[in-house]
Amino acid sequence: MGLLLLCSCSLQELRALPQLAIQVFDWRRKKAGLNLPITSEEYSKGTTVAGKAKDINLAVEFFTEAVNNRAKAPAVYNALMAVYMSNSMPAQCQWLFWQFKRDKSCSPTTVTYNILISVFRRLMLIDHMEATLEQIYESNLSPNTNTFNNLISGYITAWMWDRMERTYSRMKESFIEPDTYTHLLLLRGYAHAGKLEKMEEVYELIKQDVDGNNAQLIRCMIYAYCKNPCVDGIKKMEELLALVPDAEYSSWLNVLLIRFYAQEQQLERMEKFIDFALEHKTIVRTSNVMRTIITAYYRLNFVDKLADFVKRAECAGWILSRPLYHCKMVMYGSQNRLKEMESVLAEMQKIKMRPTKKTLVIMYKAYSKWGPRYKLEQVVGLMCKQGYEILLDDCPS
Repeated sequence: MGLLLLCSCSLQELRALPQLAIQVFDWRRKKAGLNLPITSEEYSKGTTVAGKAKDINLAVEFFTEAVNNRAKAPAVYNALMAVYMSNSMPAQCQWLFWQFKRDKSCSPTTVTYNILISVFRRLMLIDHMEATLEQIYESNLSPNTNTFNNLISGYITAWMWDRMERTYSRMKESFIEPDTYTHLLLLRGYAHAGKLEKMEEVYELIKQDVDGNNAQLIRCMIYAYCKNPCVDGIKKMEELLALVPDAEYSSWLNVLLIRFYAQEQQLERMEKFIDFALEHKTIVRTSNVMRTIITAYYRLNFVDKLADFVKRAECAGWILSRPLYHCKMVMYGSQNRLKEMESVLAEMQKIKMRPTKKTLVIMYKAYSKWGPRYKLEQVVGLMCKQGYEILLDDCPS
């Protein structure tokens, strides 16, 4: 009995070292005999550690040995099902489940159904997931916290916020106590759904478990504030940003923050995150983000800052488009900085970006206002040559 207890404890303690745990279990198998047969619990743990070692064939061997030695039990079936689930083998997991259902010596447990729900959750088979929950009730079993956590996680993956909330309500109505993981799931779900008030309520419940321990969830909350403006949203977002370690840089979040601060016309903060992106060699390839940055500079009439940004963006390989250069030309033209406006044409030619009608119209309006007349006439000539229409109202007297 002491040997059995020693082996069982060793397998449990060595789960983080599966190869070593397998050696312990092999030693136990060699010592097994009529006086000390291997128990179902040991086969279950052996199968589990084989799965953690990614040795599926060995896990099947342990399961088969348990069947042959009449050590079958729900825990043994569950262990192999869990191995199939965690190693992305859903078909084998479902096949084993139906074998289990046909076995008259033992019956599936709530854990069995939880594994099956988790398989369907990963495959986003929501109908199958819900049908499995009903099977739990039909089998006179009771769902537990893990059951509802898997269901809630499945609905979040499928972006089915109403069902997520209904499942949480059903959980509480069934007097099943939510755990920390339940609340972490809800926090993520409410963040993605943009339900800020409920997100903040859940955050207050588990703040200690999130702050400093879960940068991914904090980023989800920041995303929610970026996408859903609210009272004191910027302040709350800044507080969350302070919790994310600099080492855990996220390119998608950084780009989102650039756009957010550009829309809010907070140039200092926008440029801070532009600097971060360039330092981490993040390449922006989204036209919408670039247009938002351009618009921020344009509205505040910061053409020199825009020019500096364009140079840095060019060097970093960010997406460049005509609106960016046209904006520089408009701003230079409005300030009578015509030489600099003309230099933008050279920049466009450098990257093989041909002038369009809009390019010529910008120059036409600048020369109409500031002169010199001969340059205006040159632009008019180019427009006529290209077949572009010139409105009489725009012609100088």
